[in-house]
Amino acid sequence: MADQTQIRKYYTFATDFALKDTPFREWVNEQEQMIEFFPDSSKPFRGINFSKPPRIKFDRKGRRGPVRDAYPVTLGIWLVSDRLKVLFERIDAEAFVFQRAEVDYSNFPEPGPDFWFCYFMRELDCIDEEASRLRYYDNVPGVKAYEDLTDVKMLPAVVGSAHAFRLKYATSKLIVDDVIVDAVNAENIQGFKFTPIQK
Repeated sequence: MADQTQIRKYYTFATDFALKDTPFREWVNEQEQMIEFFPDSSKPFRGINFSKPPRIKFDRKGRRGPVRDAYPVTLGIWLVSDRLKVLFERIDAEAFVFQRAEVDYSNFPEPGPDFWFCYFMRELDCIDEEASRLRYYDNVPGVKAYEDLTDVKMLPAVVGSAHAFRLKYATSKLIVDDVIVDAVNAENIQGFKFTPIQK
C-alpha cells in the first residue's frame, strides 16, 4: 500500500469573498493590544500578548446574512467560531493555539456563537524543492522565501501525520490537507476559500 502522505492533497486558504451580506466585524481593542508588538512567527499569535481577551464586535448595519465561521485578523491570525475550533482540535490539535475572544452581539436579536483567535503554531520545512515548481522572492540577497507555490510536492517523512502547518520559507502561507478541507465542507463551515497547490 502506498504511503498515504504521498497521495494527500494540500491547499492554501484565504478569505471567501464570495460570501455576501455578512455582518461587519471590528477588533475593538486592537490598538491597545498591539502596543510594543514585534512580530515573531515562532511565538503564539506572532507574539501578541493578550493581557485581556480580544474584544470583537459584530454589527449588522442592515446586513441580514449569517455570521461566518472564519475571518482573517492579521499576520496569519484568524478569528474562528467555536464549531471550527472543535473541528481543528479534533483533526490536528497540536497544530493550533487559541485565545478566547469576548464577542459583542448587542445589535443582534439574539447572541451568536463563541469565537476564538486561532494561530498555526506548527512550522515545517517540508517542500521537495527539486520536484516542485516554485517562485522565490529575489529582492533580499541571501534570504530564501517562497513567493508562489505553483506545483508543490511535499516530503512525506517531514509532513508525517500533520494536517495543518505553516511553511518555514513562507510563514504567512497557511497549509491544510484534504482531510481538513473535506471536514470543513461536510459541516458547511463558511469563511474559507481553498486553493490547491498541486497540479
